[in-house]
Amino acid sequence: MGDHTVPLLLITANVGSVFENRGGLEERWMREILSTIARFKAKFVAVHFQESGGKNSGEDSLQNVREFVRIFLGQAQLRERYDRVRAWFDQDYRRQEHYTALGCIYLVSRSLKDISLWDFEEATFKRLEDGEHISVGSLLDVPFLEKAKFPLDFFPKFKWSRKGFLRTRWKISKCIFDLLNIHLFHDASNLVSIEMTPSEYTNNRKRALDHVLDRLHHSSIPLVPHILFGDFNFRLDNKRVVETLCAGLPQQHIRKDGESSPSKIVFRDRKKADKVFLTLEPRIFKFHDESIFRYHNGKKFSKYNKEFDAFKDRLFEFDISFIPSYPFSENVKEMTTYGDSRCPSWCDRIFLSHSYRELIEEKKGSPVVYDMIGKQTCMGDHKPIFLFFNLSCFGDTLNQGGFSQG
Repeated sequence: MGDHTVPLLLITANVGSVFENRGGLEERWMREILSTIARFKAKFVAVHFQESGGKNSGEDSLQNVREFVRIFLGQAQLRERYDRVRAWFDQDYRRQEHYTALGCIYLVSRSLKDISLWDFEEATFKRLEDGEHISVGSLLDVPFLEKAKFPLDFFPKFKWSRKGFLRTRWKISKCIFDLLNIHLFHDASNLVSIEMTPSEYTNNRKRALDHVLDRLHHSSIPLVPHILFGDFNFRLDNKRVVETLCAGLPQQHIRKDGESSPSKIVFRDRKKADKVFLTLEPRIFKFHDESIFRYHNGKKFSKYNKEFDAFKDRLFEFDISFIPSYPFSENVKEMTTYGDSRCPSWCDRIFLSHSYRELIEEKKGSPVVYDMIGKQTCMGDHKPIFLFFNLSCFGDTLNQGGFSQG
């Protein structure tokens, strides 16, 4: 590995359920994340959080995030290796038009000397100085990031939720790139998700991600290579999954009084009516053998993992070799068992622009690792996903738009 090759570790983690059960999950979550950081010894670590503070917002969530960040960044192994820390967590819950519950922590090794962070207000790079800069609350006065919540018209049938994105811009040596933390819309109802292909939720997520990518392309500052990592909420084609799992099985549609649409669908065995194969409700997806989604790293269902296909001309993803990252049981005794709220899916992902992939060294001895954290540990309903690679910083490859390299 040469002087111009920098090892980077990127982690995305939806921590909503961790904050719902800090006493049971927080220590496990931190242990697994810290173990991953120690394993790769990256010079630059970026951790993107979604649903920081928990699934509900308020003063308690604000204080919980502050305490969580204090404990995490107080770990001796981080302090020994990383002398520059930047941490920003959006907990501005009183201003719903801005609030996203997104957070990020960036750790920079003592050995990485030439690194700068973009100041969006002054439109220039600022050398990253030693020390910690932590902000939990409103981020509107932080000049080193761009944050946006999706507009209200992206929520035609739902409450205006906290979904949005957060962007930072970095320069390592002469390499300039953007990192985006993103949280897209979930499937509100399993019954709606099986009505058609693609589902209306899939279409809404596509519209939102198109919005983010278009915003990058039409920004007031020049487009540079970028990586998006977060909870995209990409789901399997649930209509096709249910058709495959329950082909030919008798169905029972249960309706509430006065309603034409079912509130529950039950698929039963052909010969044993008391044997239920699948139960579907708006927030229930209960298959008789959830382990089928874990066989061979979920390979049986990878053909239904299609939401990213619409973006392959704009983004790249390394091969997925891990099981669906959501929704795991939140019972600490059930480390690898899926919960019964949704069909298991690869929600948590890391996507790169094609221009960024060209900067990754993939030679022998420079592995690229795209994998899941906490495979044998309960870490909440989402398992964190990480990408480790070596960034090749040879030459002035990213001097775009008149950026000064000074």
